[in-house]
Amino acid sequence: MAIFDKTMKPLFNRILEAKNFVAKLPGLFFVHLWIYAFVWFSINIIGLSFSRIACFSSIGPSKLFTIYFSFNASIFIGALIHSNITRRFPIKYVLSTCILLISLCFCLLPHTVGMVLCTSVFVIMGASLGACLSAVTVSFTVIFRQTSYLLVQLFHLVGSIGTVNAVILYQDASSSHQDDCQLMISPILHGGPRIPSLEKFYLNPSIHQHYMYYAIAALQIPIIVTIIRLDFTPLLRNWISIRRTPAEATPENCQSLTQQSDVNALKLVLLCSVVACIVNIIHALFPFLILAQPNGTILHFQFFAISFMWGRLMAVFCSDYMAPYFLLGCSIFGCGVGCCMTSAEDLLPFGSVILGFFLSLALPALVSYINQGLSLKSSNTMLLMSGHCSGYVLSPLLLTLTSSSNSRLFIGLNFLAIISMVVILVSILSIHAQIERVQASQSGLNLFVSRFLSGESLLKRTRSIRPLISRLRPNSYRRFANRRGLRTPSPMPNSPSPRVRSPSPRPRTPSLTARHAVTEVTVPIDVLNQISQNDKKLLTPTRV
Repeated sequence: MAIFDKTMKPLFNRILEAKNFVAKLPGLFFVHLWIYAFVWFSINIIGLSFSRIACFSSIGPSKLFTIYFSFNASIFIGALIHSNITRRFPIKYVLSTCILLISLCFCLLPHTVGMVLCTSVFVIMGASLGACLSAVTVSFTVIFRQTSYLLVQLFHLVGSIGTVNAVILYQDASSSHQDDCQLMISPILHGGPRIPSLEKFYLNPSIHQHYMYYAIAALQIPIIVTIIRLDFTPLLRNWISIRRTPAEATPENCQSLTQQSDVNALKLVLLCSVVACIVNIIHALFPFLILAQPNGTILHFQFFAISFMWGRLMAVFCSDYMAPYFLLGCSIFGCGVGCCMTSAEDLLPFGSVILGFFLSLALPALVSYINQGLSLKSSNTMLLMSGHCSGYVLSPLLLTLTSSSNSRLFIGLNFLAIISMVVILVSILSIHAQIERVQASQSGLNLFVSRFLSGESLLKRTRSIRPLISRLRPNSYRRFANRRGLRTPSPMPNSPSPRVRSPSPRPRTPSLTARHAVTEVTVPIDVLNQISQNDKKLLTPTRV
């Protein structure tokens, strides 16, 4: 019972703290959650809606692949240009305009039959989704910056709920439907690139797609009005510098910053962006990878999406007990296990659940690491989200490999992506350790490589790697515990303060004219023993 109270009481305190923090800006909090869920709902439902276009339109498979690539590329372009747009226009007008364009595209989707019109609608919609995704993430990290990670994890949890709502609208197609779909597809351009296995799932027939798109667009009207009426003045700040100002920095990072440390911080942001790109590629290609296998169904992707949501729910309660890089390491390890299980057809449902659960931890951990772990400005979140959205550009290029004949090759690419994330994680930990040492003479990566590949003894190599491994242990996360106010107990025992006794006034003599008055200090014996032991520890070489 004591262990339960010790564990749950800090959690309840953080929930109460977050509740009081949100109570100051309830309108902004609700709007950000709604927009984030709406963006992820739209991205997933549009990505799966190409199954209907393939079966019930005159667009060939090759042209349909071009439309799909244009939609994904426009998401990246929208996230990339979002920073220039928000510097020229208020953030609330940027968000309201993007949502308005997305709603208009939803209304036009049932009437898009030609190649040019369909491409134009999807490009406008993708650019609006990318700009809205990057803008709402950056604005949330600025306005709702808090000492704990609970609000950031809750923000991403709501996005995963939007993904689940989009996925559950689809179901497996019957064999007759697949045959009809194959007959409707134009056989003229079968030789070009295509999106495989689209005929294996379709929207639930009880849902009228036209009315659903109109209802989605109508629900955004009150949100647009609410956004225009809200005040986003906390976002009006300088986003150009890499690090926060000293007034914005957290207490554990209030140290003198050098130019080299800023360069290392920029390297960390770029490495985190690469990891976010790889994570997005795995997430975007997973439904087509599953459906490319003979026994794969849309039910496996629904398992993946639901476990994705449960993983972020778990992160809400565990994020403050673990460092962001520890969560990232757990995510990479779990993704490796999930990929191993998805390679076996009998373990496909379990692999889908495990892969979705651990993959959900990556993006929130990276956002928390950039904004709170490194104490960087929130404008660096824009770089992270741009790197994340760049995965949409690369995923269609790899999509041509996901066919029933060479799906094993695509599983091998997943393993290659996970190995790349492991190497990048080691580089992130190395550069982060270099920033903490504040050694501006040489790069942290070069320092790590020189120590590892030098002709020194194995003991020194172990000492250089051991700090990186120790960072992945949750119990070594004291600096983040100090940030939450849970100060770790001091190793020094509580000893009585030394007694200071001033001598009685004496007549000034010539020998004391050039010196200060002499004072006598009486210190207890146990304090002297403790000081001597600490001096011996400082002189003794320690193993890191």
